[in-house]
Amino acid sequence: MKRIILAIVVFGAVLTPMLFAIKQSHPVYEARSLVSFALGREYVYVPDPSLTDIRAPNAGDFQGFVNAEMLLLDNPKLVRRAIEKVGLGRVYPDMPDTEDGLIGATIRLDENTMVELITGSYVVKISVFHTNPVIAAELVNALVEAFLDNRRVMYTEREITTITARLDKAQQEAEEIDASLTQLLGGPDATGLQIEYENAVRDEVALAAELREARLNLISLQQRKVSFESRLGFETEAQATGADIEEAQSRIGYLEEEQSATHAHISDLSEVMPRARLLQARQQAQTERIAELDLRLRDARAVEVSGFDNVRVIEEGTPPIDPVSMSRRTQFAIAIIVAAIAAFAAFMIAVLLGSRPRRARDEDLLAPGVTVMKQTPRGDDRQAHLAR
Repeated sequence: MKRIILAIVVFGAVLTPMLFAIKQSHPVYEARSLVSFALGREYVYVPDPSLTDIRAPNAGDFQGFVNAEMLLLDNPKLVRRAIEKVGLGRVYPDMPDTEDGLIGATIRLDENTMVELITGSYVVKISVFHTNPVIAAELVNALVEAFLDNRRVMYTEREITTITARLDKAQQEAEEIDASLTQLLGGPDATGLQIEYENAVRDEVALAAELREARLNLISLQQRKVSFESRLGFETEAQATGADIEEAQSRIGYLEEEQSATHAHISDLSEVMPRARLLQARQQAQTERIAELDLRLRDARAVEVSGFDNVRVIEEGTPPIDPVSMSRRTQFAIAIIVAAIAAFAAFMIAVLLGSRPRRARDEDLLAPGVTVMKQTPRGDDRQAHLAR
């Protein structure tokens, strides 16, 4: 009877706290989000080597790449940002709305967050466990959003800063080049200088040809005048030829002055042309560089806004329907079984202890009515006893 009572006591002692714990517990829900990663140099965002000092890295193996991304994902800072977005009072109402409370909530949620790679795929699963299915879904979505934002900032912030600084410097240099061209030519456009130089060279060649022809004509007129003067009766022709000679000489003088002015203009252009060409080449290169930097800046900002092509959220978190924890009926059954096993163990221990033979005590041997049987020693034992 005592053994049965002991078993009942042990059964109740084990079952009572377990039932209380089950009653106080709440079902736990798992909300998940799936993020897919693609590997390859064409998917890994790297800055343009011509614009920055960053060199294109080796994409490496997929396992190392995803492990690095998972380390970025499993970050307490992202967990804290997710709590701040959803609201500390909604996530953990028992936590005080203080800095210490936020730190404690971050630690608790970090323990209830799991990031794992699905075997045989390029997909990472982010799971958040919470007693409220809606809060769990909001937390996992906020966590993934914080991860993507942090990833964009980490990969593009330096690129945008570098490109912006170089774009400002390139624009400043372009303004300085335009000022130099304006001071040299009177305007920032040097395209007409080459045309002017080519026209001046053609004019000089034409003037040289006309001057040569005018000189030949003058020589011919002079010979003709000498011929008329040596004849009698040709005074009128000789006089007319003299007038033609004066006109030819005037034309030659005009052509020589034009040739001298054109040659001087060509000389001036020849001195200005090298500097103008250098400034024009710098101006063109600077224009192309500004256009390239502006394009890179737009691309970097587009990447910052839209994200990277190798990271895609293929499943957003939705409120789960069924909890991942065991139902209360199952927990009650397990508690009863555990209590029954403990009661049975206590009963069997009591039975084993009760079936052991009792060892006679000295006071029991001296009690009245107790006969003590002593064995008579054998011969050998008796001789040994006498020898002692």
